[in-house]
This record gives sequence, structure tokens and C-alpha cells, in this order.
Amino acid sequence: MSVKASPSITYVPSHYALIQWAVGNASAGDTIVVNSGIYYEHVIIDKSLTFLGENGNTVIDGNGTGHVVTVIAENVSISGFTVQNSGPNFGESGIRLSNSRSCNVSYNVIIQNGHGIWIGYNSDSNIIAWNNVSRNLVGLGLIDSSNNIITNNDIRSNTLCGIGLSNASNNVLTSNIAKNNEFGIWLSYSTNFTVAENTLADNLGGIYLNNSDGNTIFHNNIINNTLQTEIINSADTWSNDFEGNYWSDYNGLDADQDGIGDTAYTIAVNNTDNYPLMGTFSDFSITWEEQLHHVTTICNSTISNFKFEWKAIFFNVTGEDETASFCRIRIPTALMNDTFTVYIDEVITPHTLLPRSNAAHNYIYFACNHSTKKVTIIPEFTLTLLPCLLMTLTLAATAYLKRKLLQEPNGAR
Repeated sequence: MSVKASPSITYVPSHYALIQWAVGNASAGDTIVVNSGIYYEHVIIDKSLTFLGENGNTVIDGNGTGHVVTVIAENVSISGFTVQNSGPNFGESGIRLSNSRSCNVSYNVIIQNGHGIWIGYNSDSNIIAWNNVSRNLVGLGLIDSSNNIITNNDIRSNTLCGIGLSNASNNVLTSNIAKNNEFGIWLSYSTNFTVAENTLADNLGGIYLNNSDGNTIFHNNIINNTLQTEIINSADTWSNDFEGNYWSDYNGLDADQDGIGDTAYTIAVNNTDNYPLMGTFSDFSITWEEQLHHVTTICNSTISNFKFEWKAIFFNVTGEDETASFCRIRIPTALMNDTFTVYIDEVITPHTLLPRSNAAHNYIYFACNHSTKKVTIIPEFTLTLLPCLLMTLTLAATAYLKRKLLQEPNGAR
């Protein structure tokens, strides 16, 4: 006779051979841990439970039929699973939420399903985050549901669209990557969405809007899609009143060097991006003195190794050799004051403190020639921080000189 290890935690297969048996014997609030392995099941979750897959090596396989995991309860958490091989049809899903609220589906791999993740019919206030969703008919679909947050998902190579939403309102799509799908984001008869900080690249279509008004779309990187947008009977806002989106086919100028194009990007009738970005948008989260802050950049370089130490910002920029590079960076004043020095490869570089700077944020702009460069931004700092920062800069300068010497013919000095 199988028994639970404790009143709150059940292990599969240690205590139940099947996931569904563990669900049937669990109570609301319990946790079910599923050990590594492949489980050929169709799981129905009808109570508030936490599901954890072991070490990312737990696979639930629908064997090519029906929904693999169906949630019809509130406050369900699903994390750490690979969910695969639902039925192949449009209405069959890897993970299906129906009349489900306040659920969290995070850190899963969802592959080879009809819908990867399906949120439908009054499924409100759910969080779908940090999932890898690929090779489905539709990556993530949502219908007739509100106040959901879809964030930081990597959604690639889905046959129809990456994220498809219909008859929905007041949802947030942020910081997702949608690449190599037929459409990156598809909105149909949907209103009051926030679509921000997503990367939509190399799709047949970047964003599709059909009878979808009142949505706010900004800080997205819309790159090299065959058709950047398709707009039908929709009027939406393409900025946050100051900054819009990066469009890889925008060819305007930035004479005032603030990272924003001087002329608008025309999308369609009743749809214009008045503040197109001159480079891709990035957001870096920094925790300082137990507070979360956001440093954002608009840059035509690839940024890597971003860090904040000793009240200084460090990162690398990379681009094609001998081409012009620029970076517009927004820094919270809680992290740095308004006096800065910018170093590029340990050399002081001119920068501009932009007029948009205010009590909450400083905006600075600087430029250089491309290759791979190390950027260091330091504020006016206290003497107690000076030794640490000088040591960091000295070590960086020493490493830089060594690299240069090694690159010289015959190690010449």
C-alpha cells in the first residue's frame, strides 16, 4: 500500500508509480516532486498543488494524443518539466489552463505539441515565465482571459506563431524572445495589452494586429522579419511617450545624439512609432541595498558581461571592427549621482549628460569605434571606494597592455 512521505510532499515514483495517482491522493497545498525519467501520461490537475520536476530531467510525454497536462484549478505551480508530444491538432496542448487562476508555469521545456501552452476561458492572473517553447504548432496561445503576465519565455521555430492571443484584454507580454516562427506575436480582437521589451526576430511576420485597439507597444526589438508588421483595423500606441521600438529597417538619423530617431517610423494607417530607437533596447536588473533597480540601454553593439560593483558599471560592447558604435544608457540616481567618467578600454571618453535626466534617472550618451571594447562608468564617489576602483582599473589596464603586447609581431616591445 502506497503512502505519502509526509502530509505535504509526495514523490513520484517512490510513493506513486504514476503522476496522476499522486494527484488523486494529494490535498490542496501539497507538493509533488517527480523524479527524473519519462512518464507517458495525460495528467489532470484539479486542486491547488506545486509540481516540481527533478533537475530538469523529468519528461511528461503525451504519446501523440490529447492534452499532456490539463490544469482546472487555482494556485497551481508547474516547474522543471519537459512536456512533449500532445496530439498534433490545433486544440491539443502540452500544458492547458482552463478556468484556472493565479497559476505559475515556469522553467519548463515545451516541445512538439499542438499548442505548447494554452491559456483559455477565464484563466486570469497567471504567470507564464522562463519557459523554452519550440517546435509546436503554436508556441503559446491565450483566449478569453485577462491580467496574465507572459515574460522571459524563449519561443522559437513554431509552425504558426510564437505567441497568439485572441479575445483577450489587460495582459502583459514582456521580455520574451520569439524567433523563426511564422509570426512572432499575433493579437486578434485583443485590447489594452502592454507589449514591451520583447525581441521579435527572423520570423515571417514580426507583429500581427487584427481589430486590436488600445494596446501599448514599446521597447521591443523588431529585427529582420520578412514582414515587420501586419495591421488590420487596429490603432495602437507604439511608444511610452518618450521611447518607441527598434526597427532593423529604420533608416532615419539621430542628429541630437539621444538614441532616438529624429523622424517617425510609419507602420500603417493610425499606427506610427514617433520615437524609433537607433539601437536595440536592453534592460539590466541590479539589486543594491536590498532594492531592485533597472539600468537600460539603447545601443547598436552587442552588450555582454554587464555588472555593477563598487558603485561602478562595467560591460563589454562588441560590433564589426572599425564601424561606429554608440550607447545611450539610463542609470537610476539611486545607484549613481550626476557626475560621471566614462572609460573605454581604460581611456577616458567624452560623453553627454542628456536633457532628459531628472531626479530619478540620468541619461548619458557616448560613442566609440567598434570591435570589442570594455566600458567602465564611474560616478563621483567617496574616498572609501577609491582604492577598490583604482585596483580594478589598474588590473584591467595591465591585462589590456598584455593583450596588446601579445598581438605585436614577435612579441615586440
